[in-house]
Amino acid sequence: MEKYLLHFNDIRKQDVAIAGGKGANLGEMVCAGFLVPPGAVVTADAYRQFMEENGISISEIMDNAESTENAAAYIRKAIVSGEIPANIKEQIIGFYLTLGTNARVAVRSSATAEDLDDASFAGQQETYLNVIGEEALLQKVKECYASLWSSRAISYRKAQGYDKQKVALAVVLQQMIESESAGVLFTQNPAGNSDDILINASYGLGEAIVSGIVSPDEYICARDGKIKKSVIGSKEIQIVYDGQGTKKESVSAEKRKQQVLDNELIRHLVTETLKIDVHYNCSMDIEWAVKDGKIYILQARSITTIGDEPQKHFSDTDFAGLPVIKPAKGRMRENVLFNLEKLPKPYFPLDHDFGDAVGKQKEVLITEVGFSMNAMCPIDDYGVSSFNMGGMKPNRNIIHLPGILKQMKNEEYNTKKSSESLRSCMERFEQEKALACVSIQELGESLRRMQVLIGDTAYGRFRYAVFPQVLENFSLGRTLKKVNATLNSYDLMEGLDYVTADVNRAMADIARRIKGNPDELKAVMSLTFSEIVQKYPDLSEAFDGFMEKYGNRSDFNCYCFIAKTWNDDPDRLLGTLRTMLRSKDAKILSKQESDAKFEALMTRVKDTIGEKTYVKFAAKVEAVRHYHIIREATQYLWESEFAYCRTLLRSCAAGLDVSYDNLLYLFAGELFEACRKGQLDDGMQTLIAKRKAKRALAEAYWNKCMEESLATGNSGIIGVSGSSGMATGKVCIVKSPAEFDKLQPGEILVCTYTDPEWTPLFMLAAGVVVDTGGTLSHAAIVAREYKVPAVLATGDATKKLKDGDFVVVDGTNGIVITVPVT
Repeated sequence: MEKYLLHFNDIRKQDVAIAGGKGANLGEMVCAGFLVPPGAVVTADAYRQFMEENGISISEIMDNAESTENAAAYIRKAIVSGEIPANIKEQIIGFYLTLGTNARVAVRSSATAEDLDDASFAGQQETYLNVIGEEALLQKVKECYASLWSSRAISYRKAQGYDKQKVALAVVLQQMIESESAGVLFTQNPAGNSDDILINASYGLGEAIVSGIVSPDEYICARDGKIKKSVIGSKEIQIVYDGQGTKKESVSAEKRKQQVLDNELIRHLVTETLKIDVHYNCSMDIEWAVKDGKIYILQARSITTIGDEPQKHFSDTDFAGLPVIKPAKGRMRENVLFNLEKLPKPYFPLDHDFGDAVGKQKEVLITEVGFSMNAMCPIDDYGVSSFNMGGMKPNRNIIHLPGILKQMKNEEYNTKKSSESLRSCMERFEQEKALACVSIQELGESLRRMQVLIGDTAYGRFRYAVFPQVLENFSLGRTLKKVNATLNSYDLMEGLDYVTADVNRAMADIARRIKGNPDELKAVMSLTFSEIVQKYPDLSEAFDGFMEKYGNRSDFNCYCFIAKTWNDDPDRLLGTLRTMLRSKDAKILSKQESDAKFEALMTRVKDTIGEKTYVKFAAKVEAVRHYHIIREATQYLWESEFAYCRTLLRSCAAGLDVSYDNLLYLFAGELFEACRKGQLDDGMQTLIAKRKAKRALAEAYWNKCMEESLATGNSGIIGVSGSSGMATGKVCIVKSPAEFDKLQPGEILVCTYTDPEWTPLFMLAAGVVVDTGGTLSHAAIVAREYKVPAVLATGDATKKLKDGDFVVVDGTNGIVITVPVT
């Protein structure tokens, strides 16, 4: 007879597909010797067998339903009224009877896409506590199955990119512990010093904390268990048993004032949970309970994000042995700041090897034309990156320089080659995705091929589009100045269909639709993405179409593994959309308006320079417009390539039984070798630990490099002209997309960097000031498009200015002047 129920000691962490995330982690901890209440898992195969024998076809129901909400309701009803197959029922009841007469059990959903390192699906399916009796137990198993198809759970999975027809559900059956106290512990404080332990504790069952209905005690502890800070919560109620299920019960005034856990028990709790941290080799989110002085582990999952840890203080002694930082001046300073637009933080080792597959192609091209240059941002074996301020020197390829420059001015050749290169890379990418790698060895080889493909995508972009475009821009710019001194070559991009313009137009269409519906407007400005798509099916459909085309737009487009796309984090898309909705004048022309603007400009040029000269000018314009399309298409292609690499790495992490975050500390060659072996040996584990310990130093040194190499030596704010004109206004410093809502119409946007996600902010800003970038950077291009004065490459404007300062942005001369407020 097929086994549809597995005891915890028969399950390991890698058995997510069988036991779900929760069940796999519980089995892992039991096998590692941690004190976990007795339990078992009704496997995902049991769910599939139940659905098959009851004739419930998810795809058929979804395809025929009028809406997702209607489909979800129909599926839930069919499941709850269904019959659990006899062989599965027999195994469930057989296990239940081993726990004793009328045993109290918790019945917990454990989805096969749950408690993974890249996403926490907590709260998306149901948990039932204090279930007693065979019939009640079987009913709660079915109700767990049904909860997989709540509207909320479907919307969440859709937002996270998990296929609604492939997800399955296991169910954890676990003997209840009538705890005196319970809570949650983080082995890395997510809101403070990463070396600290954070504990929340309350009386009764832990559900009171998990559901957020009490204000628990909060203890911040050192890793030896010593309390550094204690906040006594109000703890007005506790959750306790109530026959079948649970009930809320008042806590006495005396107990509310007391510390739930004494100091000795806190030390014991820290000691035990840190063993779990060591076992998993990553920071953990742990649910625990205390009964008769014993600590039971109820659940554990990895903390799902790499937080922005507070900066520790480092002295020059800590930086000893690292490259000496020299000031960058003149053209070198501009080059450094242009490159830093893509590197607001130092690389992790794996990000370096994959992200630098893009930047490295510039070095390859420079070498081909006859100059040798050192890596812009070298990284040492500890994972510490630095700036390289060295220049270039000729090599023996210099004899090819005239021929290559001539080739880069051959519009017909470059147009053809850039299109061929893009098409080839897109075809290879589709072929790679179609392979559906399964084994850890196959995953490693796929990542190796993806690294090569990313480099090839970048080479074709730079060699046949970007570099030729830069060369042509000079001559086109000179001609345009004869028409109007404010014009530049980017005015020639009007009317084009390229990714960023298409994204902006598509988003503007959604914004116009939302502005015409007051209810939708209110929802979009206040609710989460998952809440919006659940409440407004028609708007959800519009978002689906947008995400299908543009959902791989990323925050750091030259970072591979720590970047997130709109598909990964759709609430970030809302931040961008809300900025557009707050703008009275969207400033985004329709395709027809943009076409007309381009034709009008070309007519003005023709009238100014004459028919004969215009023919050559128009041919160059056609080529440059093609180059720009290629430039944008390859940008979005490697963002999509990077997104797929993250999918592969998540599978690698599961196969290697290690957290996703820890793999970031390996260089590409080391990762490929681990995949080849099918395991992380002791040497690689040591490397990860060594580099992880150096990460805070790496970030501090990177900041020191930025500050000291780019210091101007004066108190003024001096940069380069990104977009001409002058603007006066109040400063608003925006540090990340999470702060987009800060910027108000008419304020001066001041930030460290921008990328395409920031584009709608230029609709609100009167002027723009950026620490990084340059005349060809994203901020400059968008500022010129929207006629917003901009000063870029200031180096430290975000440090010299503060919210509320009044400044004059002189985009023509590249300076920012602070205006005293009287």
